[in-house]
Amino acid sequence: MNLKPLGRRGHALVDWVTAPALLLLARHARLSGPSERWAHVFAGLILLAVSTTRTPLGIVRVVPFRLHGHAEIASVIVQAALPWLAGFSRDTRGRRFFLVFAAYNLLVWLLTDFRAPEPVGEVSGPRART
Repeated sequence: MNLKPLGRRGHALVDWVTAPALLLLARHARLSGPSERWAHVFAGLILLAVSTTRTPLGIVRVVPFRLHGHAEIASVIVQAALPWLAGFSRDTRGRRFFLVFAAYNLLVWLLTDFRAPEPVGEVSGPRART
């Protein structure tokens, strides 16, 4: 039984869905000020990461998938600490939002096989022209 069901394609799909969902959820949670701005920053960072990672859904495939995984776990730590680092820990909505966001990203990270090999014939540089 594979305890890490998300490979390259699955993880990339989750990331492509997470970025816009993050913006919608931030609006739904009525974030404002620093917490809202940081939600927008993280949505942009997710889009940048997924579009540049060597996955079947990457656009400019230059970042190794394992490096994406290392960056993602570092991001989880920052997300969990962000309310205190960015000075919005007293903002209950913002604090809870980022703690839940960090927990969600930790779960995605735990479910992803970052050692998944590149498929044979997978483009390792910019996407091949068809």
